Amino acid sequence: MSFLSQHADCTAEGDFVVQLTYPILARFRYRSWEAGFGCERWDQGRWHDEDGDFGLPLLDAAQFLSIDDPLARFVQGIPAAVREQVAGYEYNQSLLLRWLARNRHARDLFDHSPQLCWLLICYGHEQQLPHAEIAALFTSPRVQILQAVTGINSKASVKALARVQLNKGTGQEYHVLRHFLLRRECLQPLIHWPQIPIQALWACRKYPLLLNGRSLKNYEFSASWSTAQLQRVMEGEYRYWRDALNVARLLDISDAQIALERCTHFTDVKILHDRWTDKVNQRSYLVSDGGTLFPTPPLAGNADIFPILSMEDLREEGRLMRHCVASYDRDVIAGKCYLYRMLRPERATIEVRTRKGKPELAQIALAYNQKPMATTRTAVQSWITTHHEQTPLPSNNALSA
Repeated sequence: MSFLSQHADCTAEGDFVVQLTYPILARFRYRSWEAGFGCERWDQGRWHDEDGDFGLPLLDAAQFLSIDDPLARFVQGIPAAVREQVAGYEYNQSLLLRWLARNRHARDLFDHSPQLCWLLICYGHEQQLPHAEIAALFTSPRVQILQAVTGINSKASVKALARVQLNKGTGQEYHVLRHFLLRRECLQPLIHWPQIPIQALWACRKYPLLLNGRSLKNYEFSASWSTAQLQRVMEGEYRYWRDALNVARLLDISDAQIALERCTHFTDVKILHDRWTDKVNQRSYLVSDGGTLFPTPPLAGNADIFPILSMEDLREEGRLMRHCVASYDRDVIAGKCYLYRMLRPERATIEVRTRKGKPELAQIALAYNQKPMATTRTAVQSWITTHHEQTPLPSNNALSA
């Protein structure tokens, strides 16, 4: 908001007026709290009401400004208790403030069920519901409000919604929350959680296998994580879960998903994964000519990297490296991924996948799934970059470790 503060003013009436010159030439204002906190746009010599939200999280921006800044002075006109409550809702923030300034039933709902109030306001704006219809819903029982927003009539869902912990109340969080409320079968496993972090809902939406797991319920999410950080962390946890299921298939374990769901923490999932992997790798496999051959890989090897070209060699790699690479057999047979044995600078197993016809590194695993050194990763990336346009290897040159 430092840019806006150069073109803004807080009037004697307590309104916040902003003149934009870039990216468009426009003038708009927020009315004071006492005047109903309306959004207005200057056009043809007069102010016109705006039904939407200019998209400025005013409260977040104001906290970094000096008290003399026009925006800071304007925000000070909002009751302190309201500022504190609304600060956690970035999406449609000024729209939320407008309803709270004008409608006592909205304030009452927000005091007792803020998530539901926010959902109703966002949904009403999204669906362009008449203001009179939204105002009428504010006077309705909470279960009826939830039904209007999601089609679900459930007191348990209303109670669960009250336990959802938002991070910043972004638009993405709003859509994740609605996704679960619209799918009661997804929300049902979370009904009895004492607290429901929005990050957990995001993880369940992207990785539904984790939905019923105790390890997700007990996971300590960080409110400071960005979406990219959250995805990186949860992808790592999910990879062990998925690989454990693949290994269990090789062992004919029919209740593997249930066993994983009973794990208290993700560290227990990893322990179970390693235990099952050891059982697979303890089996004796004979590498023989005429074995089960895999599709031709997209990259030839080099002096340090060799393709794994048969089912038998894949299982031997898993046994030697003490990890679950043998469970990737179906993906390799289907041509979804290709596996390589690396000797230097570290002994490693490499997974390559193709994207738009171009080979890309998927992962590198050392023995016991340990992470490689930076020099190892650099060597693999250099190999892929150098050889990605070469003719695929035509023959079966399986290597004995």
